[in-house]
Amino acid sequence: MKMWEYKIINVRSENYSMDPRRAEELNRLGDEGWELVSITSINFKTGATDHIGMVFKREKAQT
Repeated sequence: MKMWEYKIINVRSENYSMDPRRAEELNRLGDEGWELVSITSINFKTGATDHIGMVFKREKAQT
């Protein structure tokens, strides 16, 4: 049976967008086997999106 591990990253966003340089980090995570499975806007105080939550998963190594 496949087992999964998860990574959650919160990213600050401005004007509903992310810094284009984030692509480098996302590509690095992909190279490490992480797959983006969910992305959600997070509203803390202002009612506007000021963070984006990303959930990644990858298959757990067999022990």
